[in-house]
Amino acid sequence: MQVITLERFAYATDGTFGRLQLPNDRILYTCERPWLNNQTGKSCIPDGLYKLQKRDSGVVRRSSGGDYISGWEVTDVPGRTYIMIHPANWPHQLEGCIAPGMNYQIISGKNAVTQSRLAFSVLMGALDGFEDLYLQIKPYSMVWP
Repeated sequence: MQVITLERFAYATDGTFGRLQLPNDRILYTCERPWLNNQTGKSCIPDGLYKLQKRDSGVVRRSSGGDYISGWEVTDVPGRTYIMIHPANWPHQLEGCIAPGMNYQIISGKNAVTQSRLAFSVLMGALDGFEDLYLQIKPYSMVWP
C-alpha cells in the first residue's frame, strides 16, 4: 500500500490550499474549494485516508486540454462521489475536486496554484504503475526542533 500525503496549510474564504508529497518525494501544491461542511460540489472533503482509483473522466479530459483521458478519483468520501484530481488554478474552477499546481501563489489578491496542467502531468507520471494507492489528507503540523 502506497500513501501520498496532502497537508493543508491555508484555509481561506476563497479556497483551501496544501502541499502534496508524491512517492518520489516531489512536492506539488493543491487547490480546493473552501470548507463548507462537505457539501457536494461546493466544499473540500474532510481530512482522512482515502483510496485512489484510476478511471476515465470527462473533467480530466476537458481540464487537461485532451492530454489525458484518465485521472485519479478520491473514493470512499462520506456522502460524496466523483471527486477527481484534475487541472485547475483557482478554487472556483472546481466542484469539490482537488487540483495540483507547481506553486502556491497569491495572484491579484486571490489564492491560486500555478501551472496546473504541468503539475497534473508530473502527478500522473509519478503515480504511473501504482494500483494500491491512498491519499492521506491532514492539516499542516508545525514541527519544532
